[in-house]
Amino acid sequence: MKKIALTLLSVLVAAVCSAQLRTGSDIDSKTFVVGLDNYIVGEAGGLGFSIKNNTFKVEVLDGTVSVAKGSQKVVLYKNGLQVPAAYDYSMPVLKGDFVVGVHDFTDDAVPEFVIAVRDESGSGIIAFILQYKDGKWISIGEIGAVKGNVNEIRVFRQTLTIKNQKTGALYKWTYKKNGFLFQASDKTASAANLL
Repeated sequence: MKKIALTLLSVLVAAVCSAQLRTGSDIDSKTFVVGLDNYIVGEAGGLGFSIKNNTFKVEVLDGTVSVAKGSQKVVLYKNGLQVPAAYDYSMPVLKGDFVVGVHDFTDDAVPEFVIAVRDESGSGIIAFILQYKDGKWISIGEIGAVKGNVNEIRVFRQTLTIKNQKTGALYKWTYKKNGFLFQASDKTASAANLL
């Protein structure tokens, strides 16, 4: 019985650890957001997904991310401007690669839509987490770091983590009830200080 319990524990630990490891498809796609349920990478491409019987088709083309539901097409990101803005500060214009994908951050079995942009130098990343509610897209989180040397976001359950490669500091955003709570392993007091 003890041996079975230890085996089960080791399998569970391995499963938890593997959720944050790069898979073969992550490596092949060169994604910089590890752990999304489904995604595309690059400056152009398409992705389809469903939310509560609504089917969406995402298109990424020339620095613009748009989502279509039937014949209705909405631009969600264009040239550094996030349309469903939740905050009043200006986000930097990042013109590098995109990762768009879906993941359930709110733990309600309904996926959220993620738009992540990495700048051309590869030292800054911003991700927008959008929720489809009452027929429109709203931003429930804007996370990222453009100061320092960051090259990827890791997603695990309700948490997004970014590591500063220069200092080793970890920045975490965890979804709780109505938004993302920020924590830093260094003395960074606010997520706004990273932008």
